[in-house]
Amino acid sequence: MVPIRWVLFWAIVGLIVAVLSTALLREWSRVRFLKETLSQSREEVKSLTRELERAKERLDFYRTPEGKARLAREQFNLVLPGEKIYKISVQSGDLLREALP
Repeated sequence: MVPIRWVLFWAIVGLIVAVLSTALLREWSRVRFLKETLSQSREEVKSLTRELERAKERLDFYRTPEGKARLAREQFNLVLPGEKIYKISVQSGDLLREALP
């Protein structure tokens, strides 16, 4: 028969191993989750950095005289002196428009 102290010793050792292994598994799971979160955050930062660079490039362009002229043409329909303005009107022989009330 095995002495009771050896049974108690191995029970305590088993308990300690179980507690430590559970803690280790939880930490590994937490590290994996944090790595995934960090990876996603890095991708988001890269995306936002690219977007910021594009916005800075557009801003730098619109600060130039050519950029200001383009903005004036696109947003405010302005023209330079001496330019001709052509108005295009489309006339359709579509019967569907006449049928609508």
